Amino acid sequence: KYCMIKIIETCPITKILDYYFNIEKDIIWTDYNGKKQTGLQFKENEDPWASAVGTSNGDELAYTNLNPFFKDTIFEDLINQYKLKRTRLMWTSPMTCYSMHKDTTPRIHIPMITNPECYFVFKSGIIRHMPAGLVYWTNTVNLHTFMNCSNKPRLHLIGVVI
Repeated sequence: KYCMIKIIETCPITKILDYYFNIEKDIIWTDYNGKKQTGLQFKENEDPWASAVGTSNGDELAYTNLNPFFKDTIFEDLINQYKLKRTRLMWTSPMTCYSMHKDTTPRIHIPMITNPECYFVFKSGIIRHMPAGLVYWTNTVNLHTFMNCSNKPRLHLIGVVI
């Protein structure tokens, strides 16, 4: 069976979260259909915070400019390490889910804040919780969604890979 989710490796989740919580108050968030997101990368001549949010406007590989706020941070290191494009931080509120959809490219997911009641779901029937502390390659060109069935918000760093 074709791999839908593959663990790439472990990541320094404590270091990532420590840094995140130190800068969280200064991050500019966009509300996209009730889901809080912010861009770590952007397309030329677009808003560094909002460019990568929501549905892609054209070529996802064009989101290569680093939001200056994340320069010289662990987030820049992760973008470079995994050769990410259109990277963003995405919160999913409690008791919510995304619509079933396909992306044009696979994604790297780095769960930062999650719990066992958060699920990545493929239409093919694969349902998977992704614990924090690991880096996941996800085959999001297949129909999928994400469900937060818990009473707590969930946060992932997500970037496009080819």
